Parts: sequence; C-alpha cells; structure tokens
Amino acid sequence: MPTFIYPPSIPWNWMFQRPQQLLSQFSLSGHTVLYEDLGNFPQPKIKTLFPNLHLCQGIPAMNIPHPRPRLLWLTVPSHINSIADYNPDLIIYDAVDEPKDEFASWAPYYPSIIQKANLIFCSSQSIYDYFSPRHPRVYLVPNGVDYVHFSPKPSLRPKDLPEGKPIIGYSGAIAPWIDWELLKAVIKQNPGINFVFIGAFFQLHKFPLRNYKNVYYLGLKSYYDLPAYLHHFDVGLIPFLQTDMTKGCNPIKLFEYYASGIPVLATPLPELLSIPKINLESDTYRFSLRIQHLLETKDSDKAERMAYAQANDWAERSGRILQQILIKDSRNQESV
Repeated sequence: MPTFIYPPSIPWNWMFQRPQQLLSQFSLSGHTVLYEDLGNFPQPKIKTLFPNLHLCQGIPAMNIPHPRPRLLWLTVPSHINSIADYNPDLIIYDAVDEPKDEFASWAPYYPSIIQKANLIFCSSQSIYDYFSPRHPRVYLVPNGVDYVHFSPKPSLRPKDLPEGKPIIGYSGAIAPWIDWELLKAVIKQNPGINFVFIGAFFQLHKFPLRNYKNVYYLGLKSYYDLPAYLHHFDVGLIPFLQTDMTKGCNPIKLFEYYASGIPVLATPLPELLSIPKINLESDTYRFSLRIQHLLETKDSDKAERMAYAQANDWAERSGRILQQILIKDSRNQESV
C-alpha cells in the first residue's frame, strides 16, 4: 500500500487540524504515514502513534524504509519547491486556505502547484473554483470531525472553566481574522455572560480581550481534553471577519461544535450559508440579541446538528480522497 509523507509544516500536537486528521485516517486505512514533525528535537527519534503512523522528530522521512508508491502530501505551498528531496510517485496538494491577507505569501507558489501537483483537494468552494479551471484533477473535500471523539459527554467539568454564568465559547486559533471589534461590543452588552476562549495564538502576540472581566482566555488545550470544554459551552462562536481570505474558510470548529451538541452563532461566511440550524449575524446589536435568544429558548435542534456532524466525519472525507488517489495511481500503473 502507498506511503504518505508530510513535510514539516505543523507540530503534531499544536492544534489538531485537517492535516493530522486526514493523515490519521489514512493510517487507519492501512497506509503508512511518515509525518515530519515540526520542532526542535535534541534527541531525534521516530515516534509511532499507530501501527502505520510515525512521527519523524528530527529524522528525515526519507531515512526510514517504507513501501512505495510514495505520496507527497502538501498543505504549505512553498513545499512544492522541495519535491526533489522526496522523489515522490504522486504529488498531492491539499488547499486549505485562500492565498489572501494573512496567507498572501502563498500566492507566488500557485503556478508551480498547478504545474506539478497530480491531485488537488480543496476544503472550500471558493478554493475549488480557483483551481478547477486550471487543473484537470481537482476535488472539493470540506473539513469534518471525529464524531466519536467529540459527541460523548465527558463526566468531569474542567476546573478552569468559569462558573455562575452562561458560557459563550470559542475554540480555535486566536488570530487576526476574528472580528475583535464585534466581540468587544457584544461583551460589553452582556456583562451577565462569561465569554471563554481556547486556542493558540496565530500572528497575534497578546490576547485582544484581556481587559474584560467577563472574558476568560484558557490557553491551548490538548485535543484529548477539548470535548470536555465544548460540552460546557452554551453557545459556540465563529466570529470571523468577512474578508477575501475567510471567504474560503470552512471552519473545522463548526463540525466540532455540532458534534458536541451545542448551538452555533457565526458571522455569515460563504461556507456557512448552507449549514442547517446555524445562526448567522453580522450586525453587533443583532449578534447580541441572538445570543440572548439562544440562551433563553429551548434547544430543539440538537439532534439534527449532531446528525449533520456525524454525516461529515473525517472517515468519510478520507474515503473520498483515497478513492481519487486509487484511481490516479491505477492510471499511472496502466501508463507504465
């Protein structure tokens, strides 16, 4: 069976996102995965997480014997210039963000990706719309969720969660694309609500809401612990600015919130417009009113939200991808 190699892009334990999820699913399907972990490793080693998934910590993946064909899985555009280091049989680019705003530095690499990649997978419609006229093998595969991980209600309540008030929560990157001005106004309007933020800093050096008494930044939580926090949110937030970059954002947190059973309030990003039972507002006053409505109204949509999450599990996503890889690989063998 094929071997997937993922060049050093994201630390395995930073935030468990699309690359880690999909590559984990590939390994569970019997494929060898060599994940070149990002970081400083004074004692280089190979750390085996599953029978077929190996973290290469300070050791190049090419130093490890593995079966072919060798598939190079890329999510960082600049790595298209490193393909000679891997001598791959198949080059796959997984496009996860628009090359705009915070990711504008990606754009110069796109001509090379279009020329050299054998397959391109896209996490959103706008990204797909860019690549599909320019490449013959482009497929739309949105983000998903590990439903079994997020759906069971944990028995213990995390000790650092604030008590005594409803919790409006956010889980994900603490980043410039969050609408901080919207949040500041909403937080001021709702002193009787606790706003909780969980996640790692991305292109920010300090927490923008640190001076508000009803705001709690709890830092980055492990993927193992994250469901315990989400299950204690009364509402999950996706308060993103509407920009050229976020028009291509298919938020993983949407699926994780839904799998946890909580209602979601978001700004009207294009990728969220067709999501069932989601609440979308862009105006500050209406955003605040919607929070109050969600807290005061009986939730009759929980089962439908969880069913939607279950139908969008990462296992389904990886199956779609592996099917296209199998088709492409078989065509390559026929042409030899």
